[in-house]
Amino acid sequence: MRNHDLSILAVEREARSMARKSFRGSRLVVHKKSNHIVNVAEAIRVRWSAAPKNWQVKHIRWFLEHHTQNLADGTRYRYFRYIRDVLIYQNRWDDFGPRLNGSWAFPKINAAADLQKT
Repeated sequence: MRNHDLSILAVEREARSMARKSFRGSRLVVHKKSNHIVNVAEAIRVRWSAAPKNWQVKHIRWFLEHHTQNLADGTRYRYFRYIRDVLIYQNRWDDFGPRLNGSWAFPKINAAADLQKT
């Protein structure tokens, strides 16, 4: 399959397959986590025309920096963890991990400030 011929269904199928192999837990938990990976895969497909097996560091950094910039810190961290789990399963974490550090990898935990906002 060539990059510009990627269909939504092909990307979703590949992302779900990777996620099922990467995550542990009940079917419901794995399904919820795989939905996040499908969101990542779809965003990268639209922007870069890259299938999940062809992801590069620039694709994942773009997703974490730009696509999640308006999400809560905890949600960005969740995306980062799920991507990390997939990369660990693919034996690519050692190459990708050091280059994926950012604010999403170390979420701000400040319960006092969160309480003051409400």
